[in-house]
Amino acid sequence: MTTEENKAIVRRYVEAHAANDQAALKEVLAPDPVAHRASSTDSLNREALLQGISMFSAAFSDRQFTMEDQIAEGDKVMTRYTWRGTHSGDFQGLPPTGKQVAISAFFVQRIQEGKIVEFWHLFDQLALMQQLGLVPPPQPTR
Repeated sequence: MTTEENKAIVRRYVEAHAANDQAALKEVLAPDPVAHRASSTDSLNREALLQGISMFSAAFSDRQFTMEDQIAEGDKVMTRYTWRGTHSGDFQGLPPTGKQVAISAFFVQRIQEGKIVEFWHLFDQLALMQQLGLVPPPQPTR
């Protein structure tokens, strides 16, 4: 596959993620992808990844992904994006706040035979917690 074809697969993934379109997500994900998380040494399988997407979709309405950059080389595609949504449902025990959030994130996906087979994801969890009011924002220094 060409790098442009790989980038198109990732764009389809992003669109399906934003819409919580589980059927479309299953089309672009390999049956046994490995999703690495920056916040943990363990990884997620396909079902856990799909469940996580559903959980975020239930907690945040009006989800939008704005792709800021996309770079591809060989079988890997790196995407820098901004994720936006409104906290309108339960999120890890936190009742809806109605707050709008905007989070910067990166992911790298490895494509093989037209499917995403490996995934690394990093998003600004601290900014999310601050925007939801769970962590105070940084205070100005003197």
